[in-house]
Amino acid sequence: MARRSRFSWWMLVVVVVAGGLVLRGGACGACKSVRTEPDERLAQHLRNLCDVAEDGAIEPRTGVRKLMRYYGDHGPDMLHAFGATLVTIERVADDDAHDARARVARERIQRPLVECAETWQRFADAVENDPEASEALERGVTRLGRTLEILFGDAGRTLRGVGALSPFRFALDPAPRR
Repeated sequence: MARRSRFSWWMLVVVVVAGGLVLRGGACGACKSVRTEPDERLAQHLRNLCDVAEDGAIEPRTGVRKLMRYYGDHGPDMLHAFGATLVTIERVADDDAHDARARVARERIQRPLVECAETWQRFADAVENDPEASEALERGVTRLGRTLEILFGDAGRTLRGVGALSPFRFALDPAPRR
C-alpha cells in the first residue's frame, strides 16, 4: 500500500510539472507576437526601480537592500536590454530611420528617469540621513567599483591600436579627440 501511495504522489508531481511546462510553453508562444522592444523592457526595469526607491524613501535600510537585490536579480536582464537596444538601433540601415529609432529609445528610457527624479531624490536624502543605510550603499558601490577596476583597470589606455575601437575609451579618457 505504501508503494502505491508513493506512486500516486510521484504521478501528481509529474502531472503538475508537465502541466506547468505546457502552460508556460503555450503562454510563451503566445507572447512572441507581443514581445516588447528592448528599450521598453529597460524602461520597465527603471519603473520597477522607482518603486524600490519610493519604498526606500520611507525605510532607507530596507530600500538599500531591495535596490541591491533588484540589481542582483535583474542586472543581467537590464544589461542585455541595453545592449539589445543599441544593436536594434544600429541595425537600422537608413540614417534618418536610425536616428528616429534612437530618439524613440531615448524617450522610452528617459521618461521613467524623469518621472521618478523626485522619488530618487527623496530616497537619496533618506539614505544620507540613515547611517546604516548609507554605509550599506557605500559598501555596495565601493565593491562594484573594485570589481570594475579589477576587470578593466586602465586597459583602455595601455592597449595600443584598439583605443579607437574601445567602448570604454570615453569613460577612461573623456577628453574629446580632434
